[in-house]
Amino acid sequence: MEYLDFHSKLDSMHNKDYIENFLVYNSSLVIAGVKPGVTVTINKYNDKLYESWNDYGAKFISSINLKFISLRSNSTSLIILIYDELLLKNELFSNAHRNFLINLGYPDTRYIDDYIYTLKSRYELYNCPHELGLFLGIPFEDVKDFIDCTTKKCLLCRYWKVYNDTEKAKLIFNKYDTVKEFTIKNILAGNSSRDLALSIKNSFNTEIHYI
Repeated sequence: MEYLDFHSKLDSMHNKDYIENFLVYNSSLVIAGVKPGVTVTINKYNDKLYESWNDYGAKFISSINLKFISLRSNSTSLIILIYDELLLKNELFSNAHRNFLINLGYPDTRYIDDYIYTLKSRYELYNCPHELGLFLGIPFEDVKDFIDCTTKKCLLCRYWKVYNDTEKAKLIFNKYDTVKEFTIKNILAGNSSRDLALSIKNSFNTEIHYI
C-alpha cells in the first residue's frame, strides 16, 4: 500500500517537485553511497515526466552533487546514467576492474570521463553492454560470470543475478531496501527533495560530500 501511496503522491506533484522527487527516489542508492551509479529510464510518452526532465532534471542532479550522462535516446525513451564521480572512480580504478575494462576496449587512463564516454559508445553499439554492471556497483565476480554465460547456477536474483556470495548479496539487498523505504517514507511525509537528498546522505553515506 505504501508503494501505491508513493506513486499517487508523486503523480499529484507539479512538474518541478515531481521530477525532483522522481530523481531522488531513483538515485537514492547513489546519494546514500551504497552504489556508484544507477540507470534511469525517462519515458518520452509520459509527457509530464519527459517535459519535467527537460525543464528541471539536469539542474537538480547538479544541485545534489551528482552527475549524469545520456546513454541512449530514441523515439520512445531516454536512458541516463546518474553517478557519484568519486564513488565511480573508486569502483572502476581498482586494478582488477581497470584491466577487465581495458581488455574490453576501454582506454588505459585515469580520467573517469573517458570511461563514461566509452560506456556511452558501447551502450549505443551493443544496446546494453554487460560491463555496465561494474558502473552500477555489482560485484565483479557476478559481472564476470554473467558476461561469460557461465554454467554456474544463479543462486539469487533481485537487484542483480548472484552467482557467488549470496550472504553478502543479501546484506547489500537489505541495505538497498532500507534506503528505498527511507526515501519513500520521507517523500510521503512531504519533505522537500533537496532536504531529503541531504537526509539520505547524512543517514547512510559515510563519505563526506556536501549537497
